[in-house]
Amino acid sequence: MSRRVAVIVIVAATLLKLAFFVVLDRPWGCGCGQIWAMPDNPALNSRVMLDPYTLMHLVTGALLVLLLTRLRPRWSLWALVATVVISSTVWELVENLPASIDLFGYDPGDPLAYRGDSRLNALADTAAAALGAVLARPLPLWLVLAAVAAIELGLSLWIGDGFVIATLRAVLALP
Repeated sequence: MSRRVAVIVIVAATLLKLAFFVVLDRPWGCGCGQIWAMPDNPALNSRVMLDPYTLMHLVTGALLVLLLTRLRPRWSLWALVATVVISSTVWELVENLPASIDLFGYDPGDPLAYRGDSRLNALADTAAAALGAVLARPLPLWLVLAAVAAIELGLSLWIGDGFVIATLRAVLALP
């Protein structure tokens, strides 16, 4: 994939995501003037541009580029990043479907309940995944895996959540 085609794919995925979030009537942001949410204010998670979960998207981009590089070693960085952006866009679309949000099992009256991402947060999550891909691409496998493990452990200790915890919670919640 050429750089030009990759840029077109990235822009198209971004526009599709924005259109989807408009249809869902999601806000641009939190309206609070903050760009970062701390764990002590979880109501802002997924509403501000960056939150602790942004690190999970960074890790996902890094791991995905490692996998893609193994499967398609001749792909250019542009092709890899475009694929990560498409993957992240699909994730954001599925994650923000009302049926997916219902799977989280929050009480609708809970002020901390997840109600979906803001447009700004969804864009930042995809940008984090793309950044993770770009950062991981030139690094040795062991270093990327060590960084992923450190981030996962750090998130688990910091906010009591992470990829492993969320996966276990989802699997254990299934009937």
